[in-house]
Amino acid sequence: MRSTLYLLFLSLLWGSSFLWTKQLLNYFQPTTIVFLRCLFGMIALLPFLLFSKVKLDLKVQPKFLLVVALAAAIPWNFMGFALQGIDSGLSGILNATTPLFAVLFSIVLLKIKPLRNQIFSLLIGFIAVVILMFFSGQAIGSQFSIAHALLMFGVTSCYALNSIFVNKYYTTVPPLHLSFWTLAIAIMINGPISLLMEPKAMLTVGTPSVFLSLLVLGSLSSGLGYVIFYVINSASGPIFAVMVTFIVPFVSILLGVIFLNEPLHIGIAIGLPLIVTSLFLMNFHSIKFRKVVESAPGKFDDDFS
Repeated sequence: MRSTLYLLFLSLLWGSSFLWTKQLLNYFQPTTIVFLRCLFGMIALLPFLLFSKVKLDLKVQPKFLLVVALAAAIPWNFMGFALQGIDSGLSGILNATTPLFAVLFSIVLLKIKPLRNQIFSLLIGFIAVVILMFFSGQAIGSQFSIAHALLMFGVTSCYALNSIFVNKYYTTVPPLHLSFWTLAIAIMINGPISLLMEPKAMLTVGTPSVFLSLLVLGSLSSGLGYVIFYVINSASGPIFAVMVTFIVPFVSILLGVIFLNEPLHIGIAIGLPLIVTSLFLMNFHSIKFRKVVESAPGKFDDDFS
């Protein structure tokens, strides 16, 4: 029950990130938003780092910094620019294609042979994206630019590559430390650029609407969000934790409709269920395996102990 509540709370935080980013675009350029978001996230993360039993390793290789840059520093800039031309609800749906890109890159880069359900998942996901793109461009009251929508695939590609490289090379790095370096490298990259582009940006941070947006987007979503995700992953396993991917698009659409007056159109009605179906197929073999293990817990003890 506790893990379910954590999952719903995390879905609300991550699903609302598109709304808060959209709101902050009224005040800042995307690079400044990334810098402030990560700065607020780092402040929230510091207490966990201070009380962590595992000492933070400050000697890291450039390759590692590039990998963690793919988690925030680069994709969150793409997201900011993308949201200048598309609805937040659509961006939330397109963001859910990350697992599809992870499988695609695994096939291309790692030469992993895909399962049948993953092939069907990629096909359905592709059809869903085409439908979403087409109807979003036709819908009355919808903010849509094909170039900005394509930027979201830059976001999901970065997330997918980060996931692949972390799982391949950095599984021994504690999740809390991955979170620290993800935020730290984003601050180091985007901070100087932000100060050059918008030197007076910090003077706006105290504005109530700006501070609230950064508090949720930075401290809660980007800082505590990682911690909550790893708590869920530890308590209930990765298959349960990945369910957040299914819920986030619904949250982003709902918030966009309520707070930004974004339209609900037929593309969303058709495309979103297809995306959810695609994600389910993507994880079908893992869900099926989990059910087998739970029904006969002693059967796999020797293999996985």
